[in-house]
Amino acid sequence: MAARIRALAATFLALCIAIAVHQPLQGSPDQEQALRELENRWLNAEYDPSALESILADDFVHVLPSGFVTKVEQLSYMRAHPFPQPGVAKRFDDLRVRVYGSTGIVNGIVVATMPDGKVRKTVFTDVFAYRNGKWEAVNAQELPLNDSAGK
Repeated sequence: MAARIRALAATFLALCIAIAVHQPLQGSPDQEQALRELENRWLNAEYDPSALESILADDFVHVLPSGFVTKVEQLSYMRAHPFPQPGVAKRFDDLRVRVYGSTGIVNGIVVATMPDGKVRKTVFTDVFAYRNGKWEAVNAQELPLNDSAGK
């Protein structure tokens, strides 16, 4: 009888731990802030494949007008074609962060001011998954924003 009670107690404890480990995150200001910080890291390291290695998930997909690009393809291309952008100032405009359990969605506009003063805007959607204790980008899509959009 004692062995059966210990077995039931061990099973109950294992079940409680499994539920706690798989409990999805709730959308909280802390999680939203973590995604904002990650987006800023990504913006500042946009052309640094070594820095992007830890931001992009292994199953990351970048949706571009030319098609779908994987993490491996994107980082390989960046390493083969370094793209320094001296003098380009970048910032976010209208950054929106939403968290649904272990999924985060960030929408916004990147405003890039070129050395010649021209401004380029790109509207984007990034999707993140919370895995192994950290947020990882699993999908990104961006489009150039023309001057008349958003006015």
